[in-house]
Amino acid sequence: MLERIQAWDNRMLTKISARHTDKLNKIMVLVTKTGNNGYIWFALSIPLLLVNRFRMIGCTTILAMLISGLAGEITIKHIVGRVRPCNKDFGKDLLIKHPAHYSFPSGHTSSSFAVTMVMFFMLPVMFVPVLVYACLMGFSRMYLLVHYPTDVIAGVVLGTICGTVAVSVSPYIPFFTF
Repeated sequence: MLERIQAWDNRMLTKISARHTDKLNKIMVLVTKTGNNGYIWFALSIPLLLVNRFRMIGCTTILAMLISGLAGEITIKHIVGRVRPCNKDFGKDLLIKHPAHYSFPSGHTSSSFAVTMVMFFMLPVMFVPVLVYACLMGFSRMYLLVHYPTDVIAGVVLGTICGTVAVSVSPYIPFFTF
Protein backbone atom coordinates (compact mmCIF):
# COMPACT_ATOMS: atom_id res chain seq x y z
CA MET A 1 0.00 0.00 0.00
CA LEU A 2 2.77 2.45 0.91
CA GLU A 3 4.52 1.64 -2.36
CA ARG A 4 1.37 2.56 -4.31
CA ILE A 5 1.04 5.84 -2.44
CA GLN A 6 4.70 6.65 -3.09
CA ALA A 7 4.28 5.79 -6.78
CA TRP A 8 1.26 8.11 -7.01
CA ASP A 9 3.19 10.88 -5.21
CA ASN A 10 6.08 10.48 -7.67
CA ARG A 11 3.77 10.55 -10.70
CA MET A 12 2.04 13.72 -9.49
CA LEU A 13 5.34 15.50 -8.82
CA THR A 14 6.63 14.49 -12.24
CA LYS A 15 3.51 16.01 -13.83
CA ILE A 16 3.81 19.19 -11.77
CA SER A 17 7.52 19.60 -12.50
CA ALA A 18 6.81 19.30 -16.22
CA ARG A 19 4.82 22.55 -15.94
CA HIS A 20 7.71 24.70 -14.71
CA THR A 21 8.17 28.08 -16.38
CA ASP A 22 10.39 31.01 -15.45
CA LYS A 23 7.38 33.12 -14.46
CA LEU A 24 5.78 30.37 -12.37
CA ASN A 25 9.12 29.63 -10.76
CA LYS A 26 9.32 33.21 -9.49
CA ILE A 27 5.72 33.20 -8.25
CA MET A 28 6.04 29.88 -6.44
CA VAL A 29 9.33 30.87 -4.80
CA LEU A 30 7.71 34.10 -3.58
CA VAL A 31 4.63 32.31 -2.23
CA THR A 32 6.74 29.74 -0.40
CA LYS A 33 9.04 32.39 1.07
CA THR A 34 6.05 34.26 2.52
CA GLY A 35 5.17 31.02 4.32
CA ASN A 36 8.63 30.57 5.83
CA ASN A 37 8.25 30.78 9.63
CA GLY A 38 4.62 31.82 9.07
CA TYR A 39 5.61 35.33 7.93
CA ILE A 40 2.45 35.91 5.90
CA TRP A 41 0.23 34.74 8.74
CA PHE A 42 2.00 36.84 11.36
CA ALA A 43 1.64 39.80 8.99
CA LEU A 44 -2.10 39.10 8.98
CA SER A 45 -2.25 38.59 12.77
CA ILE A 46 -0.41 41.72 13.90
CA PRO A 47 -2.98 44.24 12.60
CA LEU A 48 -5.73 42.10 14.13
CA LEU A 49 -3.96 42.21 17.49
CA LEU A 50 -3.82 46.01 17.35
CA VAL A 51 -7.58 46.53 16.97
CA ASN A 52 -9.64 45.77 20.07
CA ARG A 53 -12.57 44.13 18.32
CA PHE A 54 -10.26 41.82 16.32
CA ARG A 55 -7.74 41.05 19.08
CA MET A 56 -9.28 37.66 19.89
CA ILE A 57 -9.02 36.68 16.23
CA GLY A 58 -5.34 37.70 16.10
CA CYS A 59 -4.59 35.73 19.26
CA THR A 60 -6.48 32.71 17.95
CA THR A 61 -4.59 32.88 14.66
CA ILE A 62 -1.26 32.76 16.47
CA LEU A 63 -2.53 29.96 18.72
CA ALA A 64 -3.58 27.96 15.64
CA MET A 65 -0.11 28.36 14.13
CA LEU A 66 1.49 27.35 17.44
CA ILE A 67 -0.64 24.21 17.76
CA SER A 68 0.03 23.36 14.11
CA GLY A 69 3.78 23.82 14.55
CA LEU A 70 3.93 21.73 17.71
CA ALA A 71 1.90 18.93 16.18
CA GLY A 72 3.48 18.89 12.72
CA GLU A 73 7.00 20.26 12.88
CA ILE A 74 8.00 19.08 16.33
CA THR A 75 6.04 15.85 16.66
CA ILE A 76 4.75 14.19 13.47
CA LYS A 77 7.71 15.02 11.20
CA HIS A 78 10.14 13.37 13.59
CA ILE A 79 7.95 10.32 14.13
CA VAL A 80 7.39 9.71 10.40
CA GLY A 81 10.83 10.82 9.19
CA ARG A 82 9.89 10.99 5.50
CA VAL A 83 12.68 12.07 3.15
CA ARG A 84 11.85 15.05 0.94
CA PRO A 85 11.34 14.62 -2.79
CA CYS A 86 14.11 17.14 -3.50
CA ASN A 87 16.49 14.43 -2.29
CA LYS A 88 15.43 12.38 -5.32
CA ASP A 89 15.90 13.15 -8.99
CA PHE A 90 12.90 14.75 -10.67
CA GLY A 91 15.03 16.34 -13.38
CA LYS A 92 14.86 19.82 -11.86
CA ASP A 93 17.23 21.96 -9.86
CA LEU A 94 15.95 23.12 -6.48
CA LEU A 95 14.80 26.75 -6.71
CA ILE A 96 14.93 27.42 -2.98
CA LYS A 97 17.28 26.61 -0.13
CA HIS A 98 17.18 22.92 0.71
CA PRO A 99 14.87 22.46 3.74
CA ALA A 100 16.59 20.99 6.77
CA HIS A 101 13.77 18.88 8.17
CA TYR A 102 11.62 15.97 7.13
CA SER A 103 8.80 16.12 4.61
CA PHE A 104 5.59 14.74 6.20
CA PRO A 105 3.40 16.73 6.84
CA SER A 106 3.88 20.05 5.07
CA GLY A 107 4.33 22.71 7.75
CA HIS A 108 3.70 25.58 5.33
CA THR A 109 0.39 23.98 4.35
CA SER A 110 -0.54 23.05 7.90
CA SER A 111 -0.07 26.56 9.27
CA SER A 112 -1.87 28.03 6.26
CA PHE A 113 -4.92 25.86 6.76
CA ALA A 114 -4.88 26.43 10.52
CA VAL A 115 -5.20 30.17 9.81
CA THR A 116 -7.82 29.44 7.14
CA MET A 117 -10.01 27.71 9.72
CA VAL A 118 -9.69 30.62 12.14
CA MET A 119 -10.87 32.94 9.38
CA PHE A 120 -13.71 30.56 8.48
CA PHE A 121 -15.08 30.61 12.02
CA MET A 122 -14.12 34.05 13.26
CA LEU A 123 -13.68 36.42 10.31
CA PRO A 124 -15.59 34.97 7.35
CA VAL A 125 -14.91 37.99 5.13
CA MET A 126 -11.26 36.90 5.05
CA PHE A 127 -11.96 33.20 4.54
CA VAL A 128 -11.91 33.03 0.72
CA PRO A 129 -8.73 35.10 0.17
CA VAL A 130 -6.93 33.17 2.93
CA LEU A 131 -8.17 29.85 1.54
CA VAL A 132 -6.94 30.73 -1.95
CA TYR A 133 -3.53 31.70 -0.58
CA ALA A 134 -3.37 28.56 1.57
CA CYS A 135 -4.07 26.40 -1.51
CA LEU A 136 -1.42 28.29 -3.45
CA MET A 137 0.99 27.74 -0.55
CA GLY A 138 0.40 23.98 -0.61
CA PHE A 139 0.80 23.85 -4.38
CA SER A 140 4.03 25.87 -4.22
CA ARG A 141 5.55 23.26 -1.91
CA MET A 142 4.90 20.52 -4.47
CA TYR A 143 5.92 22.73 -7.39
CA LEU A 144 9.25 23.43 -5.69
CA LEU A 145 9.75 19.69 -5.07
CA VAL A 146 10.08 19.99 -1.31
CA HIS A 147 6.85 18.09 -0.53
CA TYR A 148 4.90 15.19 -1.96
CA PRO A 149 1.17 15.60 -2.59
CA THR A 150 0.37 13.39 0.40
CA ASP A 151 2.53 15.67 2.60
CA VAL A 152 0.39 18.59 1.46
CA ILE A 153 -2.87 16.67 1.94
CA ALA A 154 -1.75 15.75 5.47
CA GLY A 155 -0.90 19.41 6.06
CA VAL A 156 -4.42 20.42 5.00
CA VAL A 157 -5.97 17.88 7.38
CA LEU A 158 -3.65 18.75 10.27
CA GLY A 159 -4.08 22.49 9.78
CA THR A 160 -7.85 22.17 9.59
CA ILE A 161 -7.88 20.24 12.87
CA CYS A 162 -5.44 22.62 14.59
CA GLY A 163 -7.31 25.72 13.48
CA THR A 164 -10.61 24.25 14.66
CA VAL A 165 -9.07 23.32 18.02
CA ALA A 166 -7.64 26.82 18.42
CA VAL A 167 -11.04 28.39 17.74
CA SER A 168 -12.65 26.00 20.22
CA VAL A 169 -10.24 26.65 23.09
CA SER A 170 -9.39 30.34 22.61
CA PRO A 171 -12.49 31.67 24.43
CA TYR A 172 -11.32 29.82 27.54
CA ILE A 173 -7.84 31.36 27.60
CA PRO A 174 -8.02 34.39 29.92
CA PHE A 175 -5.15 36.18 28.20
CA PHE A 176 -7.14 36.26 24.93
CA THR A 177 -10.02 38.25 26.42
CA PHE A 178 -8.05 41.31 27.54
